[in-house]
Amino acid sequence: MNQYRAYMLFIMISIVSHSVSAQSQVSASTTRDLQEAETKMFDGILHHSADYFKDYVANDYITINADGIMANKEETFADTLRYKFLSDFTWKLSDKKIRAYGDVGIITGRARVYRKDIYAGEYLYTAIFVKDHNKWMFTGWQGTMSKDSPKPSVPSN
Repeated sequence: MNQYRAYMLFIMISIVSHSVSAQSQVSASTTRDLQEAETKMFDGILHHSADYFKDYVANDYITINADGIMANKEETFADTLRYKFLSDFTWKLSDKKIRAYGDVGIITGRARVYRKDIYAGEYLYTAIFVKDHNKWMFTGWQGTMSKDSPKPSVPSN
């Protein structure tokens, strides 16, 4: 039994080691490309760009949002009321981490969201990109309200 545990420990260490080494080998150009893909994503999604959805959103795209909505590419693009609502907001990104594993890029971070310069909340997010024909395609989003998010400011009268 001890040999089995030692073997399993070796396998687990090997997997973690491989994962860490794959992540640490992200080139500067891949990091830059993923940062550009994320910037393009925020602009394309929040401005409801038909060209962005056609050219840069993967067919198997899925979004899971902090308000409990889960939608695919077609459902997301068709939700025009959400886009109208989102157009009033701005955001500040922080704590961003960029990882790449071959043709998969994962960006995690925090987004502080403001509506007309009034703090509205903070979200933790994960954006997933897959490289297809030398182009980073947006394939997944998940957002969760931060438990450490300070209470929003109350607008003055």
